[in-house]
Amino acid sequence: MFSTLKWRLTITQTILFSLVLGLGLLLAYNATKQVHISRSVELLRQAVTAYLRRPMMGVPRSGLPAGLVIIDSSGEVILGTIDTEHENYRKFLSHVLATKKPTYLKLGNTEYLVVKLLVQTLVGQNEVYLLSPAGGMGDFLKLLARMFLVLWMVFSLFSFLLGHYFVNRSLAPMKRITEELRNINASDLTKRVYDPGGTDEVSELARTINEMLNRLQLGFEMQNDFVNDVSHELRTPLTSIQGYAELIEKFPTNGEIVIESARTIKETAQQLTNLTENLLTLSKPVTKVEIVKMDLRKFLQEEAEEFSKQFRDFVFEVEGEGYGCADLRVLQIVLKALVENAVKFSTQEKRVVLRCGDGWASVKDFGIGIDESERKKIFQRFYKSDRSRSTPGYGLGLALVDKLVKAMGGSIELVSEIGKGSEFIVKLPSC
Repeated sequence: MFSTLKWRLTITQTILFSLVLGLGLLLAYNATKQVHISRSVELLRQAVTAYLRRPMMGVPRSGLPAGLVIIDSSGEVILGTIDTEHENYRKFLSHVLATKKPTYLKLGNTEYLVVKLLVQTLVGQNEVYLLSPAGGMGDFLKLLARMFLVLWMVFSLFSFLLGHYFVNRSLAPMKRITEELRNINASDLTKRVYDPGGTDEVSELARTINEMLNRLQLGFEMQNDFVNDVSHELRTPLTSIQGYAELIEKFPTNGEIVIESARTIKETAQQLTNLTENLLTLSKPVTKVEIVKMDLRKFLQEEAEEFSKQFRDFVFEVEGEGYGCADLRVLQIVLKALVENAVKFSTQEKRVVLRCGDGWASVKDFGIGIDESERKKIFQRFYKSDRSRSTPGYGLGLALVDKLVKAMGGSIELVSEIGKGSEFIVKLPSC
């Protein structure tokens, strides 16, 4: 039970408070005791010194405190009276002779203030011990010590109860958050934990957990969408292959049907291969890119020549000059995907312009354009707008472009106008 954070905090603060309080009370007790002893010792020494000097001044001796006893270093009583027949006298005397600093000693019911004093005699300096009745001061100090002890115990207990109340109250939101987190599972990620709404650590923790749940929910939704999209995209070509295979099985002697079915199966299988490769590329992290500085105009001109051979009914133009830093192979894949996208949606004006400047390159077409509401969605996997559903492809090209550009440390922007075309601008990283 005491291993929980609540009890650790409560016990820790109680121990710290008790230590501070105990140290304070101990210092107060010692200060009180020391003040009294110092004052009593000073008065006693003054009285004894004055007493010892008076015979030399030719005046009668007087003025010693009542009940004063003086014992020499051998234990002999040289002044005053004390109960030497008491059963504890020898033990009391041994404590007296061992006294180094002023202290209180008790013989029977009488308590003495014992002071060691060095006096000058005719034969030299001798040590004597002054025993002055304490008058109950020792009992008072003991009573004071007991009172301080009781105060220490009472306030420590109060500190424990008060600390437990405030710690329990402070951790109540965390307890609630813990209970709510236990009820959140993968089947329902719409739930969120309680946020107290303040600026303290608990509120910050609640907001962080809720932000994490938002990301998890988005990730699960994207994963589900991805699985559904892949299943849908694979089902269509597989159904086609199955249908043509059944035709071959049904009309094995009809050469025209067999040839046409085989050709369709081959094309569909190639489409499945391309789809699989794109999915693998999208699923794999791009961990190694080799950024080099390149002449972008020269690069675009070389690529434009290749595109002219591949898309013979299109005109490719190169505009601008500039240098940029990119991975050559990655930039070729990005440019090819953007050009294929431009060709796909340029049904009226078959012209594509490859432009560049310092740190950027773009592909501009004069096709159908992209609506404002769809510009963020087109980089999602398998996304196809309503106007592009009749065109071939699986909606993976721009998602691949976005991933590869980010892998190089760049970004991509889109400028588009409905009916006039689109321009994808690749901002390259600095080098």
